[in-house]
Amino acid sequence: MLEAALGRVSDSVRSRFFEALRGVQSDGTAGSDGIVLDGLNAAVESVANDSLLMSLAVPHDSIESLQEDVTLLARSGGMAAFDVFIGARRLRDEARALVERTHRPVELADLYVIIGQSASLMASTAFDLGHWNESTALARASTQYADLAGHASLKAWTYGLQMTLANWRNEPDSALSYFARAMRAAPEGEPRLRLRYIASRSHALLADSDSVTAVLAAAQRDREAAADRPDELATSTGGEFAFGEARAAACAAAAWLDLRNGEQAARYAREALQVYEALPSPRRPYSQISGTQIDVAAAHLHMRDKDGAANALCTVLDLPPQKRNASLAGRLSRVERLLSESPWDRDADARQLAEHIAAWLSETSARPLT
Repeated sequence: MLEAALGRVSDSVRSRFFEALRGVQSDGTAGSDGIVLDGLNAAVESVANDSLLMSLAVPHDSIESLQEDVTLLARSGGMAAFDVFIGARRLRDEARALVERTHRPVELADLYVIIGQSASLMASTAFDLGHWNESTALARASTQYADLAGHASLKAWTYGLQMTLANWRNEPDSALSYFARAMRAAPEGEPRLRLRYIASRSHALLADSDSVTAVLAAAQRDREAAADRPDELATSTGGEFAFGEARAAACAAAAWLDLRNGEQAARYAREALQVYEALPSPRRPYSQISGTQIDVAAAHLHMRDKDGAANALCTVLDLPPQKRNASLAGRLSRVERLLSESPWDRDADARQLAEHIAAWLSETSARPLT
């Protein structure tokens, strides 16, 4: 025990131990057993109080606890966006505090992953709450932390988030620039699958239907690769960091909506809803489900089916204010614009539906991120 202890301490601590030992020997009152016992106590006390050792590592269960909390938060599909943001910020701050206490590379990498995941959740929910500038800054930071941690899947995921934000800002060229960078980092399988589906929306915003078709075909090959290469971020953490068939179909539906192809958009959106509705009730992500229902409504309007659009919006228009967000508002704004176009601009029922949507949008506002 003594040799192990002395092997772990600094030269200065080792010197203090031998000085203490010489002091015991010169006393002449302690026997040999007492000398060894006192010397051992001095060494143990030196190890316990050594500031260098105390600063080198953090309790393993602290990191594990944060990892578990991030996983729970990522999987909390039923939580309001503001509550997710507050929880993610707390986890980020706790992980950053632990970074200040350790210099061990393995622990630093784990903490950087936790910070990157927390920042990603904050960025995603900041967008939902209508704080686009903050969302962009947090997404950029999450990419930097994923890069520091050497976590390729998380880095690809954060680039995908930046692509999504660029698409919503109607900057498809920027999104495709992120796509090129992301594909250089992304592992095969689900990470690349997700990036291609997000890129399909970028191509759709550029009215490039051929590229949409091509990138969705390439995504099918990634789907086959994903079957043999499970992605740890998607499987171990999951939730917000998993993509899956529902999100893929919803993403394709949104791309076809941008191309004003109602039939294709409705087909993919219904596929997404079938997957979502097969989940147990507590695990159903209400925001994604509501967004997909809005896309179904828009698809029906493109197909000249006003009643189908109204039916698709029933549950969305009844959402309480705390469950509304910027993503849903943006989608509903598109439906409102479609209702102002021919042939709906002179239809009394269509005008009534548009007024209902306008009231919903006026009641929905972003909450401050304080």
